[in-house]
Amino acid sequence: MPHVDPTADPLARAVTENAGRLYRLAYSYLKNEQDAMDVVQEAACRLLKNRGSVAPDRAFAWLWRVTVNASLDLLRRRRRESVGLPDAAEGREDSYQRLYLLDALQQLDEKSRAIVILRFFEDKPLAEIAGIMGMNLSTVKGRLYASLRVLRRYFEDREAEEWPD
Repeated sequence: MPHVDPTADPLARAVTENAGRLYRLAYSYLKNEQDAMDVVQEAACRLLKNRGSVAPDRAFAWLWRVTVNASLDLLRRRRRESVGLPDAAEGREDSYQRLYLLDALQQLDEKSRAIVILRFFEDKPLAEIAGIMGMNLSTVKGRLYASLRVLRRYFEDREAEEWPD
């Protein structure tokens, strides 16, 4: 593949400017650094391959959706392949705050998790999230508020476990 100057090509610029955000998104699903990097690379390659059908102003939304789908595909493949106990090399780092947050996000379905990540980790407005997710604004709002209730219950339960009466 020929070298593409990211400053001259708006699609390549979308990839370089959003690589960190896409990595965090993939990592939130996969919990594995290498897999997350592979998914971001796959999303970038797909964007550049499909450059004729992706408008530059829709590149971020397109990348976001491809990253979520590629992450979910990898998780499905992993589930089919996994037999027995998980490999110790895929364990999480020992950060209790990070563990609680990752565990909490796992309580949500894929679409709700993506909405929460877009809203609170990427500071996207709800209207933009609706466009990225291909959903109605009221659906995004409903999913977000339902997700916040699930997360609140999750953290209340964890607090009750740590600080029993």
